[in-house]
Amino acid sequence: MTVTRAIACVLCAVLGAASARAAEVVIMPEGDERRVQTSRYEARIGRDGCFTSLKVAGMEFFTTSESGPRGAYFYQDALIPLPEVTQPDDHTVVATSEKASARYQFAPDRLTWTLTNATAKAMVFVIVFDPAVKAGMDDTGRFEQAPALLGWKLSTWFRGRANVRLTGSTRLWPWNGQHQVWEVGLGPKETRTVTLEIGTATDEEIEQAAEVAQAPPPPPPTDPVGPMWDLKALSKPPRVYPAEEFVEEGVQALFFEGVPYRGKPTRVFAWLGLPRVAPGQKVPGMVLVHGGGGTAFAEWVRLWTGRGYAAIALDTCGCVPKGTYGNWERHPHGGPPGWGGFDQLDWPREDQWTYHAVADAILAHSLLRSLPEVDPQRIGVTGISWGGYLTCIIAGVDPRFRLAVPVYGCGYTLDMAFASAVTSQGEERARRWMRWWDPSVYLADAAMPMLWVTGSNDFAYTLNALQQSYRQPKGSRTLCIRLRMPHGHGGPGENPEEIRVFADSILRDGEPLPTITAQGREGERVWATYQSQRPVVKAELNVTKDLGAWQERHWEALPAQLEANGRVTATLPAGVTVYYLNLYDDRDCVVSTEHVELAR
Repeated sequence: MTVTRAIACVLCAVLGAASARAAEVVIMPEGDERRVQTSRYEARIGRDGCFTSLKVAGMEFFTTSESGPRGAYFYQDALIPLPEVTQPDDHTVVATSEKASARYQFAPDRLTWTLTNATAKAMVFVIVFDPAVKAGMDDTGRFEQAPALLGWKLSTWFRGRANVRLTGSTRLWPWNGQHQVWEVGLGPKETRTVTLEIGTATDEEIEQAAEVAQAPPPPPPTDPVGPMWDLKALSKPPRVYPAEEFVEEGVQALFFEGVPYRGKPTRVFAWLGLPRVAPGQKVPGMVLVHGGGGTAFAEWVRLWTGRGYAAIALDTCGCVPKGTYGNWERHPHGGPPGWGGFDQLDWPREDQWTYHAVADAILAHSLLRSLPEVDPQRIGVTGISWGGYLTCIIAGVDPRFRLAVPVYGCGYTLDMAFASAVTSQGEERARRWMRWWDPSVYLADAAMPMLWVTGSNDFAYTLNALQQSYRQPKGSRTLCIRLRMPHGHGGPGENPEEIRVFADSILRDGEPLPTITAQGREGERVWATYQSQRPVVKAELNVTKDLGAWQERHWEALPAQLEANGRVTATLPAGVTVYYLNLYDDRDCVVSTEHVELAR
């Protein structure tokens, strides 16, 4: 046989094998849907482009209910239909709309999905598993009962002898107590590829999956004996590891060793920054705790180093700053995912999110204190939203901090937007969450000065919950409540000038914010007294005439009169239900009185 004929025979064999494998995939229309058939699995794509069914060895893996979430689909405020469904070749179906597109490619034992977000806003693509899918396995071979809140990137899901292995997830979470949800987040204009490998479980895997699926729920974890957190242990500087993959100007990326998660060591990502420090001098420091959807932010650290502070910003959810807002990549050695830990209540206490987030922030404090350039007696903490919630707990647990600034966040969760997340857990579990993780339990032990920064209509943390919170600590308090202050990271939560002035006044001998010394009401006349090293140039009476949800009340600012000897007065208009006074100094910094509710 000549070389040419040999090559031709090889090519024919290869092409023949490829053709045979392609022939194993059959896509056929059935009414408005498309059915895909191979020897290993059967799939369906609905008329709206949703992937409505995946059967392996006759076992359905996706939920197929027409009355609720079904199969796999895009979601952005609502389910996103993909009505333009085409078949460009023998093994591909493409579903598109103005907002998103999905390219479903089929091989005999593998599915490859190319998912595209065509909008300028983040969205997710989810798979809702059938309730009969009761066990999953990560890439290390560890099994978990489904549904569960997990941080796996690679996962294998079992039903009978069949299994499906998925790659590319950013989040795994339970829905309605019955369904495991697999999710991938897509940033604006982002495309991601997901693979599903069809497999057959080994006898050992079948045995393990059945054991996990049939396991009774564990007994509720017991209350701690003594303090929840071991401050003596957490006060030791943690071991530090390099994070060379992450580079930002003016800051250093690192991992530090966190508390164990499920018996294994964890690594916490952080950005660390130092200003220029003269030989022999030490600078003050700040620990920065991000909020929901966030991570460690380098820009936040640079904000404080530019002010002459050392600063450390840590991730509190086991992630690294790679990905998009709200969809950061999980680290393989990260702790539990956030937020709130409402679905983790039956886990051991030391594996739950709030425990880890508080412990890791205290360890970040210990690390910052250990640096030779930093004065360990001049360090504060500030956090935004969920980070403000954590700051309230941290302030009551770690007395080494000289000051604390919760932004938006506070305690008394049953009086705020997250109340239903607690009460939906059932009476005993709700009481347990409040007993362990509500800041109201810890705030009474906070003795350092605290600045509370928020808005009148914050969507999450209401003024009544805030008031109950700021009345608890032993230390002095200053309030800064601006009308309709936006909620978020960046400018709204990180940059209020009041935070810098407050920190400078305690950690750098700067001029303090004005201090409200007393307040009262005499009929329709309200008043407050104050002391200030800087001129107070304006005062406002903030009022609402509304009742009902705090977030929806309409507020207006009315003039108040500055009088001699540090006194401000104003007259209440008819119909007011709640009021408070704001004072502005010549730096445009605001301090507020407590709000007062009037009987109507």
